[in-house]
Amino acid sequence: MRSGPADLDLRRLRYFVAVAERLHFGQAALALHVTQPALSRQIQHLEHDLGAPLLIRNSRDVVLTPAGRQLLHDAKDLLASAEAVQDRVRKIGADVHSLKVGFMLGTDAATALHGFSARHPEVIIELIRLRWWTQTRAILDGDVDIGFVRLPLVSDRLSVLPLYQEHLSVVLPAGHPLALHDSLHLASVRDEPLLQYADAEPGWSAVWNGDPRPDGTTALPGPCFHDMEELMMYVSAGRGVALVPRPVAAVFPRPDIVHVPVADVPGGQVALAWDDTRCTPLVAGFVEAARSSLLLAE
Repeated sequence: MRSGPADLDLRRLRYFVAVAERLHFGQAALALHVTQPALSRQIQHLEHDLGAPLLIRNSRDVVLTPAGRQLLHDAKDLLASAEAVQDRVRKIGADVHSLKVGFMLGTDAATALHGFSARHPEVIIELIRLRWWTQTRAILDGDVDIGFVRLPLVSDRLSVLPLYQEHLSVVLPAGHPLALHDSLHLASVRDEPLLQYADAEPGWSAVWNGDPRPDGTTALPGPCFHDMEELMMYVSAGRGVALVPRPVAAVFPRPDIVHVPVADVPGGQVALAWDDTRCTPLVAGFVEAARSSLLLAE
């Protein structure tokens, strides 16, 4: 047997794990898509590299030696770590010329996207829809590199670039007595149940539901909705009214639904958000493009 340190061959280590878990060379060879003699040779080479017998083989059984049991215990973590390293390297390599940009329904991302693409025409932009209950986690988990979000966020790890204020509309059934108004105050619908954003952070809901209201009262809570289709069905069925950003309301024109601007609440802030711990040059470039678009709009 060989003595002294040796470099571990990860392919041979995978072969060993396949045999050690099954204690059967034939089954392991089938799983690995190799011949049984080739598998046996690779295990012998591994034993030679490590300077210790790993398996005891006879005509009927395969048994792990103490060294083999230890290697099986350690090999799983080692192989998992190696695979994680490969995945991270592949991901970084794939992301060199791509950027995942998140957006919430109705947010104005076009100007920043055009500005960034003009500076970086080689970069592939992947647009990913964000929801009110996923916007923070999607950025923190790396599902998106940067996102157009509606504040507030619930993490101190995220940096934000405020973009613009978004006003609200109240969504009413077309036959509602207030449906013909050009605008209204929230006091006008104080007795109407207000539909609630399901799974939203309380602070986020308070902003986008105008709660508490200008007169200090709180809304009468109505059913929870998970998407705009549910919201529209609840409103159409007379189960409550809803407050939504005006650009969102415009996305869903329906003859049985009316959107009336709200005059006495400020609405909320739309911002660009990214994770400072993963601020790549492309993310920084996108932030700069968004800043430039703000300057042009002034």
